Amino acid sequence: LVVAFSFYFYFADGVEFKIEKSNQFVKNIIEKYEIDFSNESSIYFKARESKIDSYIILHSPSISRNAKPLIKSENLTISSTINFWKILQFFSEIFFKDNTNLDFISQVNIKLKKPLLDISNFKNKIKVPKGTGKFFNILIYAENGKMIDDKIEIGQFDLSLKVNQYLNTSVLDSYKIRLKSSDKFPVSYISQFFVDIESIGELNENISFDLTLEDSDLINSDNTQKLNGLIQVRNTTLKLKKFPASLKPEPIYSLNLDLNIVDNIGQVNLIGSVYNPKKRWKFQTQNLQIGGIINFQEILKPNLDLIVNGKEIYFAKLDNTNLNGIADLTVSIIGKNVLDLNGSLKIKKSNGFLVPLTDTEFNAKHKVRN
Repeated sequence: LVVAFSFYFYFADGVEFKIEKSNQFVKNIIEKYEIDFSNESSIYFKARESKIDSYIILHSPSISRNAKPLIKSENLTISSTINFWKILQFFSEIFFKDNTNLDFISQVNIKLKKPLLDISNFKNKIKVPKGTGKFFNILIYAENGKMIDDKIEIGQFDLSLKVNQYLNTSVLDSYKIRLKSSDKFPVSYISQFFVDIESIGELNENISFDLTLEDSDLINSDNTQKLNGLIQVRNTTLKLKKFPASLKPEPIYSLNLDLNIVDNIGQVNLIGSVYNPKKRWKFQTQNLQIGGIINFQEILKPNLDLIVNGKEIYFAKLDNTNLNGIADLTVSIIGKNVLDLNGSLKIKKSNGFLVPLTDTEFNAKHKVRN
């Protein structure tokens, strides 16, 4: 007891220790969690009333995954407050009962200053473990961070996580991330998420977005995530790999997109110009509009409810472009994995067909994913 009180008064004025990376315990943590930091890093204790505040400050920390950089930061601060008497009980449980009682550990706060997050090493689907028994909370905050994907600068992010820390595993309980686009972010980056897109991008394009994704109950519910925000694209070009009905996909130029998302429901408006190879460039006109609703309840598998209107759209058969024409069209697109296409064509001109095409209504299905 005397020794315990001696430690308390020792901490009363605050005590700081350098973290020695040569220490075997520290070395084990560095190797296990693939973390590194500068030699100026330290741990600080200060006693106040019946509590002891503890701070671990890591300068220039970096965390890797499979020896590849994941996140770097100017500094990382870990703070917690523990009741002095619980510290004594905590160590008593360890030394005399060989038991780590997590009830003695209070909430832990972790804050990263201006982190740099490289998601190129963070793309594999993570299996969320399940924890049992007692745990304590870890709250993680990151502000004014920069998100990159290898050499591509995505944008600035703010992040908050709540983690339930069990004895042998960590379980993510809730999260919130806000991401604002970088001026250097290329529209071409998003093509990797859509199998039907061959390419998207233009030299003088402009894209901006401000998105917030959060889930307040990740453990107890399968799908409680919410997406909110705005996406705006100006003056880009979209090229598709394929098009329904065995038609040759023509590029869409001067494409402008506005998407406003509120609690997973997005209102979208897209306009552009479908290229007509039989017209000179200066006579190409804006002749395509797509509007409607996109449900992002499943972020990577959105549910579409869209209407496409086109005026004087050029079309040609994929296997014989001599069979071509001009048509006005109206098409509804509904679905998620397999899209239902229903619409009508008003033929303005048809070339090369043995029997000239006439106005028609149609329905088809288009598979976009399994």
